[in-house]
Amino acid sequence: MSAALAVVFLAITAAAAARLQLPPQGDRSVHDLAGLLSPGAVEVMERRHRELYQKTGVAIVVITVKRLEDETLADFAVRVGSEWGAGKKGQDRGIVVAVTTDEPHIFVATGYGVEGFLPDGRVGAILDQYVVPPLKARDFDTAVLDASNALVAACAEEYGVTIGGVEPVALPPAFAFKGFSPRLLFLLFLVVFILLRVFIFRGRGRGRYGGVWYGGGFGGGGFGGGGFGGGGGGFGGFGGGGFGGGGAGR
Repeated sequence: MSAALAVVFLAITAAAAARLQLPPQGDRSVHDLAGLLSPGAVEVMERRHRELYQKTGVAIVVITVKRLEDETLADFAVRVGSEWGAGKKGQDRGIVVAVTTDEPHIFVATGYGVEGFLPDGRVGAILDQYVVPPLKARDFDTAVLDASNALVAACAEEYGVTIGGVEPVALPPAFAFKGFSPRLLFLLFLVVFILLRVFIFRGRGRGRYGGVWYGGGFGGGGFGGGGFGGGGGGFGGFGGGGFGGGGAGR
């Protein structure tokens, strides 16, 4: 048994070592590790993201890499959120935009606090409309800049604020998408379970007691916030926000 455990441990260690090691998050929201972005685009996004965070608490983080080993882009985006942190703890308004030169080229991971107005389907529609065309032309600078613009616009619209330099975009409404976030799926399952329990005990109780027994309820619960645990960053957006694994990629 000990030999088997040793093999498993070595396999896990090797897999972790093969993953791209993240640098410290520093004091910026844009981390162009792959050198895909122009200095002008980076500065535009930095200003947008800083103002958005100050006005809404939504922290958008962009990271580019050339390629990933033994890790999907979606998993990488979640890991960035887990190791760096984005958004304030308890508000959970973090967004990670991960970009690579390999396909799929982009994944937008959303924190718990933004899933309501940025469900997976809406994020995917935003990418299709504003990001996929420049990606097809290998114009990463425009693709990432447009992704930032559309996401900032969606957040500004949700919280009723104006962000300087953000171009108006036609955003698909959040209610038009039927995709369920992990949290919503859990709530739906919980409601169905409660209703089934009530009806089952109502049928049993009428025969003997003529009433309904509802049982002892549900203890504990909550939605544990994993991720986005991290220290403070210069743009102020790294503060331990919860991350639910939602998002979309192209």
